[in-house]
Amino acid sequence: MFELSLLDLMSIDYRPGKRLPSWVRALDGRRVRVEGYMALGTPEGLDKFELVWDSCGCGQSNVNHFIEVTLTDEPTTFAPDIIYVEGALSVGEIREDGFGVSLFRLKAQNVSK
Repeated sequence: MFELSLLDLMSIDYRPGKRLPSWVRALDGRRVRVEGYMALGTPEGLDKFELVWDSCGCGQSNVNHFIEVTLTDEPTTFAPDIIYVEGALSVGEIREDGFGVSLFRLKAQNVSK
């Protein structure tokens, strides 16, 4: 399993339509472990949340500043403390109505404190 840092992902020079760096593309499909926080305002009872670097969720408007996490077992229960998420990472730009809405997605097999 690869230990991934959100700070590393945040440091890339992302521009819509621009090719991602090779080291980022190489993460696609890999099993990773990432630490972070559930974004503030995460609703309970859903199967998705945004994993962000800091507990205030500041700056998450940039698409490379969060990972969209999909839970495979239980719905969300908001946790204000740092969490660790493990699972398969998908890398690539998802666009809706001309805007980039997702760059990193993780199908979580494990979420722990």
